[in-house]
Amino acid sequence: MRIWVTGIGIVSPLGRGASETMDRLIAGERAFAPLSLFEIPGTRGRIAAEVRGLSPEEVAPPGEAEGWSRTDAMAVLSAREALGHAGIDPRAVPVDLVVGGTTAGMFETEDLLAWLSHDPSAIAPLKRMLSHPLSSTADHVRAAVGPFRRVRSVCSACSSGANAVLLGAAWLRAGLSTRVLAGGADGLCRLTYTGFGALAAVDPAPCRPFDRRRAGLNLGEAAAFLLLESEDAARARGAQPIVELRGWATGAEAHHITNPEREGRTAARVMRDALRCAALTPSDLDYVNAHGTATPLNDVMESAALRACLGPEVNRIAVSSSKGQIGHTLGAAGAVEAAITALAIARGVMPPTGGLEEVDPECQLAHLKEAREAPIRSAMSNSFGFGGTDSVLVLAQPDRFPPPLDAGSAPRRRSVVVTAAATIGPLGVLASRGGAAYLEPGPPPAEGAIAFNTAAHLDLARARRLDRAGRLTTAAILTALSEAGLGGAVQAEAGAGDPAADVAPSRTLPGAIVGASFGSVDASTAYMRRIYDKGAKYASPADFPNLVPSSPVGHASIYLGLRGPVFAMADLGATAEAAMVTAIELITAGEGEALAAGSVEETSPMIERCLGPICSQVVSSGVRSEGAAVLLFESAARVRERGARPVAMVSWWNSWRGDGVGMLAGAPAPARLGASGEVALRAQATVPSPAAVFVGREEERLVACLQGSPWAEVRRSTLASRSGDHEGAGGFAAAAAVAALASRDLASVLVVGGAPDRGYAILLVAPGDA
Repeated sequence: MRIWVTGIGIVSPLGRGASETMDRLIAGERAFAPLSLFEIPGTRGRIAAEVRGLSPEEVAPPGEAEGWSRTDAMAVLSAREALGHAGIDPRAVPVDLVVGGTTAGMFETEDLLAWLSHDPSAIAPLKRMLSHPLSSTADHVRAAVGPFRRVRSVCSACSSGANAVLLGAAWLRAGLSTRVLAGGADGLCRLTYTGFGALAAVDPAPCRPFDRRRAGLNLGEAAAFLLLESEDAARARGAQPIVELRGWATGAEAHHITNPEREGRTAARVMRDALRCAALTPSDLDYVNAHGTATPLNDVMESAALRACLGPEVNRIAVSSSKGQIGHTLGAAGAVEAAITALAIARGVMPPTGGLEEVDPECQLAHLKEAREAPIRSAMSNSFGFGGTDSVLVLAQPDRFPPPLDAGSAPRRRSVVVTAAATIGPLGVLASRGGAAYLEPGPPPAEGAIAFNTAAHLDLARARRLDRAGRLTTAAILTALSEAGLGGAVQAEAGAGDPAADVAPSRTLPGAIVGASFGSVDASTAYMRRIYDKGAKYASPADFPNLVPSSPVGHASIYLGLRGPVFAMADLGATAEAAMVTAIELITAGEGEALAAGSVEETSPMIERCLGPICSQVVSSGVRSEGAAVLLFESAARVRERGARPVAMVSWWNSWRGDGVGMLAGAPAPARLGASGEVALRAQATVPSPAAVFVGREEERLVACLQGSPWAEVRRSTLASRSGDHEGAGGFAAAAAVAALASRDLASVLVVGGAPDRGYAILLVAPGDA
């Protein structure tokens, strides 16, 4: 099918609104000025591209602004504009929502974190912390401009916004959605400002992308959303497209947590993937909105990648970077720049690269130093993030090109299976069948951190840059990959220097989607305490990269050589379930072949006594503990091709917002194992069905969801009492389900998980003999 962009909204340092932002970009205006939000002695730079006069009070309900952030305000305003531009009311038609980002309410909470670290006895549920979780921005957009049917929060550092658009496109292409509001939002904060300064990545003067004298980036803040619709849905309501979203791709470099591959091999591969998805060639492109950060390494890498991808056409295709005018807006950048690219096509005007005077000889491209009026048939928007997650979007004039090969066909959904599972928790490091141990009676876990011998599972020399969450994540994925027989993906040099890996489509390579409900809270707290107590010069360049929410999965990607889709999810106490459902949806849509998915949670007084009670509303719980749990999902066709056998099959899944009543009514009935081992429907059974419902943490709202469904009377087991009563217990529930199905103790298991106002369900069944 064709995917149309029918609405665009932008809040940027140049203006509140897409039209004003674009007008000022084309005019060559630059938004850099002395920073007014905060002051930190000892910072290398003192300027930023700030959205002036913005406050949460503009969008928060009366009396609720304390729990909202400036990031939320930008997101709500741009989301409203996109919906209004498209003429869509989510109260009247189903709309799904994807938000990319990295900072959420960090600006509003970082001083509180630093203060609490001085007096741990003061840690308590505080309303102000409601804006801290990464998922809070999506929650607040839903509250202010929703409702939305399906809601996700994505983080892949600086490519987060682009991956939000990519996920929305995948839902549309697979027929899972008809309309998706997709974008990103990130506000300035002390943590990122001092962190990039510590990496020596900030230019104290206005930045100069691709310039010979460039000395680093300038940080900015912004939000942008695009309303994506299937062509049929848009035509049915008489809507006109702004542009067509034709292609997209994402892949990981598996190289370094902050530095890009100098040769740009992965970036070039992902660009080629996006063009292939769009059914276009370099000769069809007229413009590239480059990632163009103005850092010495990135600009050289991207230039090399563009030359490798575009070939002789590179001398014709115009290139510019918006960061020379609005700064690097981090998790919002991919969405903001996609919106700018769409507007450039619609207006027939290419914006310039602010600050570019003398092009670096290593960055020779068809750079735009001034705006240029010219028809743009199609254009590419590039986004590259910490950890090496590269994402590319391709947009085009509506109806300019023949539809993609599958545009006229019905959505094709691929079958998904589970080939392995792994848990690292109070009972040790366990592979697929070992997860059943968490179903057995036994004592609760001990207080504090679990025993995990890094040297027994990882190479200490290669794991030296990994923090605890990164090590737990990496070891869990490694255990699952090894059991599934994907040995090639677990080599340290997987894909490095391998020509086959550089030409293989990213969606065919192993990837991972792993999140943490609140991120690295304790590490962020310690980092901010040093900044407040001693100044910016004590910001650690080693610690800062680990504070990005996608850091654990990024480190795992690098260690294991995972070069497919790699990003993090966040959804409070349902993060593991959100990651698993997202992996299922991407494979179903053909955007992945093998994805490890789950979550990692560390023991944390801040989460247990403050964030958990106020955000997840878990006031009374058992021993928290910690751990990581992942399932390895693969397409059934891929598993057959490599002669492997699944340990479970995905029969059905769902996600929802609201109380969840009725959301499980459409679930297939429990199944039983027939005499030959195949799965049969319960209606055909003559004996009681061996089925169960597994949940991570027992909550009344989940029990209410089961009422009225085929699973209401099925035996229910809760994992938290053995795995630890933490936000990632749902991943342990899914791993236990895989163990029970693999051993044929059960024929089907419904895994249900949730948090306030949200829920997820995955129905897993035992694999048949066929």
